[in-house]
Amino acid sequence: MKTNQPNQRHPMKTATSTLLFLLFMAPQTMAQTGELKACRTISDDAQRLACYDRIGLSEDTANSDQPEPQAAPTNNHFPALLADLNEPNLYLSYGRLDFLGDDFNAFLFGAGIRQSVKDFRWSDDHSLTFNVYGQIRSQFDVDELDTRNNRGGALINTDFTIGGELVQSLDTWNWRFSYSHRSTHLGDEFIIDNPNYLTDRLNLSYEVVRWTAHKPLGNWDIYGGLGFITRSEPGNLAKDMWQLGWQWQGALWHNLKPVWAVDLHSWGAYDSAININTRLGVEIQQWTQTPFQVLLEYQDGHSPYGQFYTEDLTFMGLTLLSNWR
Repeated sequence: MKTNQPNQRHPMKTATSTLLFLLFMAPQTMAQTGELKACRTISDDAQRLACYDRIGLSEDTANSDQPEPQAAPTNNHFPALLADLNEPNLYLSYGRLDFLGDDFNAFLFGAGIRQSVKDFRWSDDHSLTFNVYGQIRSQFDVDELDTRNNRGGALINTDFTIGGELVQSLDTWNWRFSYSHRSTHLGDEFIIDNPNYLTDRLNLSYEVVRWTAHKPLGNWDIYGGLGFITRSEPGNLAKDMWQLGWQWQGALWHNLKPVWAVDLHSWGAYDSAININTRLGVEIQQWTQTPFQVLLEYQDGHSPYGQFYTEDLTFMGLTLLSNWR
């Protein structure tokens, strides 16, 4: 019968472990021994004591002084264009709309967002930021709410936009290069009440490449750009677009800041007409996490909405706007 014997450490294993430990500690011990000898040669008591205190701390101090590696901050920024109807933001407008041969009260609604995806950095001074964005814009006939409410509302049209862009900030100006898809859809109740659009309806959609430059000048921002349609339905749409605009922000006073913006836009499909959109009001920097604007708005030109790009449009009203950045 076997009995349990207490574990005994093998002498060879013990010797090997001890040798490895000594080999590991030897350089550190020799360094400290040299430091001790140097401290002993100091005749001044205070200096000799300070020398002893410094032994073993130099390595820890050197390691603690090394900063943690950090990613370089993204500094590419293209400001929100306050009067640009294509800007992905959140807005709600109420006012008088002169459109399709009628003059009526209307709600204009837009919801969009821009999201940074990747910052490409090849030096400390230059980088390129890739963003994605999307936007939905809808127009509602307020005067038809009572008659259409039991059939789903007074929606006239909705535009959907999705795209991506490259943005770069240079020393004195910024630029962005974007590619986007837009499709438009008439409201079902609008088609029911306007049966001529059953035959005249266009499933307007297109892809457009845009390049826009921006220049800050004190309280002013000036910008301009060109666009080119790469594909469209119908296929005979004019290809060229251009844009020009400016905006101004005054000094902040009691969390209020006056703002004014003008956007000029033209498309070959507008028969070379120039659309103008201007907004004037105040930015409020309290009550909400993101500043928002209360603006008087005026639009004039060809319709920027849906398949109605050949139709004249005028809008005047009040707009609440917030840029989600």
